[in-house]
Amino acid sequence: MIFTTGIVKGQEFLSFKVYPSNNSYSQSDEIKVAAEIQINKPYHIYPYKVNDPAYIPTAINVNSDLFEISDYFFPEYELYKFEFSETELWVYQGDVHVGLNLKSKGNLKSGNYFIPVSIYFQACDDKVCYPPKTVIDTVEISITEKTGDKTNDDIFAQINFSKPTQIKKEKVNLSENERISAPPGETQVSDFIAENGLFLSIFFIFLGGLALNLTPCVYPLIPITISYFGVQASGSKAQSILMGVFYALGMSVTYSALGLFAALSGSLLGTALQNPLVIIFVASVLFALGTSMFGAFEIRVPQKLALAGNKNRSGLFGSMVMGLLVGFIAAPCIGPFVLSLLVYVGQIGDPFTGFFLFFILSLGLGLPYIFLAAFSSSLNKLPRSGEWMEGVKIIFGLIMFGMAIYTMEPLFPKEIFAIVFPVYIIAAGVYLLMFSKKGNTSAVFSKIKYCLAIFAIIYGTWNLKPEGAAEKLDWKELNTLTEVENSISNGNKPVMIDFYADWCAQCKELDEYTYTDSEIIDLSKKFNNIKIDLTKENAEITDKFEIRGLPVVMFKNSKGEELRELRVTGFLNPDEFKKIMDAVLEKENQISSSDK
Repeated sequence: MIFTTGIVKGQEFLSFKVYPSNNSYSQSDEIKVAAEIQINKPYHIYPYKVNDPAYIPTAINVNSDLFEISDYFFPEYELYKFEFSETELWVYQGDVHVGLNLKSKGNLKSGNYFIPVSIYFQACDDKVCYPPKTVIDTVEISITEKTGDKTNDDIFAQINFSKPTQIKKEKVNLSENERISAPPGETQVSDFIAENGLFLSIFFIFLGGLALNLTPCVYPLIPITISYFGVQASGSKAQSILMGVFYALGMSVTYSALGLFAALSGSLLGTALQNPLVIIFVASVLFALGTSMFGAFEIRVPQKLALAGNKNRSGLFGSMVMGLLVGFIAAPCIGPFVLSLLVYVGQIGDPFTGFFLFFILSLGLGLPYIFLAAFSSSLNKLPRSGEWMEGVKIIFGLIMFGMAIYTMEPLFPKEIFAIVFPVYIIAAGVYLLMFSKKGNTSAVFSKIKYCLAIFAIIYGTWNLKPEGAAEKLDWKELNTLTEVENSISNGNKPVMIDFYADWCAQCKELDEYTYTDSEIIDLSKKFNNIKIDLTKENAEITDKFEIRGLPVVMFKNSKGEELRELRVTGFLNPDEFKKIMDAVLEKENQISSSDK
């Protein structure tokens, strides 16, 4: 455990100073200012965007009724590996200079204007991250009839004003002194990448591309495509392989272009999917696609597009065109997975990463064609598209219904969704096991279907944990110092205070792994349990209790005296945490014995 003392102010992490580019400006001038950020060792801060949504990006804003920021000019960030992080994170360290273009909100009279400029940031050292802080400086802007002389040339020489930085999500409202952020799209893909890192996620995206070849929209095209390779290559295995490569490249063009578009459009897609009407629309589309798999209606590819894919196109270019068209033909079946990945790419806003992730997906889709093209004789060994494909459609229809329900999660109360989704998975498994007869003529498909059904029933049952069914640690969620002090003074129990924040990964680990332990829950009944949210800056609380980093769990005896030697900073597993609680109760018993 790490024990820390001292009250943290924002200035302990960095110094922040803002400079004008000229001694004075005319009313028509573009007003340039420079923000100099000197980050103290050993701290780092995050840049204007983050590659891990658990951490807070830096934001700069002005609090003025007369001026606003029209453009930002942030420098490039660095990669840094913290001890507490499994992956490298984007950071700033040392001296950082940020350019700002200011514009007036109306006609300005001649005179001097004092503009407060704030920086909102989260600092980390190699061990822990600290609560976000705001530091403010004031820049004096003089408006006259003509432009004055340039000043602070050495500061402005370090800023590249040729390319504005696209600030997509973060904003700080200085009057409220809090961060306002468009909520990230909660999708399976983004959650998986955040939890497992980009490298492992690339592998699973590739596997996902391979698996999408078994969808009803893609699988029937495999024999047709291989036959095409065999005819065009005239028996040449090398030519067949080359045509398979170009076919896969054609598919890559379609999906990589999608990834590039999503990245360039920034957070637009992810933000849109937070709108309840958009969520309902997407869920409705998924539900409609599911009903089509059950035969309610048939989705047909436009005839011209389908014929374009079947034309006797020759040569490598023809193979590429066929691959490109298959990308469109396959869309009805692979859309949900692609949509989820599109949202993640839109959130990060990096064109290269967007292009690369979708290129990996398309490689998974296209790789089988390269191998199968080399062995056209393998066509006869492939299972024929028959009744078993109708069974596959049923399975994918159930998956789409499930994705429709999952997409609507933000619209459900948490305790209701915790019941609805697992119950649906169980019901889908029961349907496959007892009622669906499609594809039963294929022994192989029947075995796979029954295995999936049993897995769905087990998985759904395992995850069926209605809110309130399991006992929980009972917290008093307090936010002000007065509330906390009153709760401590009015109780006759030892006190356990948990300080947490939404951006604190180890806080979430305590909630998920430690506070859910049955022995911890039983011991907590002997405590006055207080939980304080420090997601937003709360100097009153952090100053009073000397909170440097999070998580922190503080213990006080029934007299209100902190047991400083038992303060917890960082994650502890249930066994270690129980020892701390036992030690607190033992000291409390000593107090009771001495009072008798």
